[in-house]
Amino acid sequence: MKLCGSPTLQAKKFTAPLPNPLGARGCLHRSNRRIVRAAEKEAELAAVESVDNGLAQIAKQILSTDPEARESLRRYEEAVIRLEKAKAASEELDRMFAEATRGAVATDLQTEKEQRQKANERMADAEVEAAERLLRAAELEYEAARRAQQQWAEAATDGPERVESVKAAVVAAAAGLLAELPLLMLTSGGEADGAAAVGPLSSALSLLAAVGACFLFGVTYRYAVRNDSSNRQLRLGVVAAFGLVRASGAADVLQAAAAAGAEGSGGGPLSLGVIGPAAIYALESLLLFGFASVAVEAAFNQGFLKRFGEEASSSS
Repeated sequence: MKLCGSPTLQAKKFTAPLPNPLGARGCLHRSNRRIVRAAEKEAELAAVESVDNGLAQIAKQILSTDPEARESLRRYEEAVIRLEKAKAASEELDRMFAEATRGAVATDLQTEKEQRQKANERMADAEVEAAERLLRAAELEYEAARRAQQQWAEAATDGPERVESVKAAVVAAAAGLLAELPLLMLTSGGEADGAAAVGPLSSALSLLAAVGACFLFGVTYRYAVRNDSSNRQLRLGVVAAFGLVRASGAADVLQAAAAAGAEGSGGGPLSLGVIGPAAIYALESLLLFGFASVAVEAAFNQGFLKRFGEEASSSS
C-alpha cells in the first residue's frame, strides 16, 4: 500500500523498511495549505463580485444623479446604434456589389453567347452562300454539258441523215437515168429523119441534166415527204413542182428560139412548133420525177433508205 508521498514499502527477503516518523506530518501540512488556497480563491471571487456589484451600484447612482453621465451614455448608445447601422449598410453594399458583379458576369456571359450565336449565324450564312455558288456553278456546268451532249447528238444524227439523203439522191438519180434513156432514144429516133437530128453531145447534155435534176429531187423528196408517205397529195405535189419547173425552163428556151426564128418562118411563141415540144417536155419531166419518186419509195419500203427522222429516233 502507498502512504501519502511515502515510498512504497517493498518486502525483501530477510529485510524490512525502517519507519518514517515525518511522513504523516508532511501530508497534513500539504492538505491544510490546499484548503487555505481554496478559501483564498473563494474570498477573492466574492470580493470581485462585490466590487462589480458595488461598481454597478455606483454607476447607477452616478447615472441617476449626474445628467452629463446620462447624456454621455445616451450618446454612446446612439453611436453603437449608428455603428450597427453602418455595419448593416456596409454588409448591404457588399451584397449589392456581389449581386452587381454576378449580374455583370451573367451579362458578359449572355453577350458572349449572343456574339457566338451571331458568329455561328454568319458562318452558316457564308456556308449557305458558298453552297449556292457551288450549286450555280454545278448548274452552269450541267447546262454546258447538256449543250455539248445536245451538239454531239445533233452531230451524230446529222451525219447519218446526210448519208441517207445522199443515198436517196443516188437512188433518184439512177432511176432518172433509167427513165431518161428510153425517152432520149425516142426523141432522137423521131428527129433522125430530118436535118436537125440530135447529136451525141446534145444527148449527153440532156442525160446529164436529167440525172442532176433527179439527184436534187431525191434529197428534196426525202426531206419533204418524211413520214407522210401515205399523203398522196404531198408526193404528187413534189413531183409536179419539179416537173413544172423543169418544163418551164425548157419552154423559155423554146420561146426564145421561136422568137429568134419568127422572121423567117412566120411563127410565134404560141405557135404549134413551140407549144407541142414544150408539152412533150413537161410530160417527160413528170414521168421522169414520178419514176424517181417510185424508186425512192421502193427503197424506203425495202429498208435500203430511212425516212427523215428515223435515224435519230432509232439511235435514241
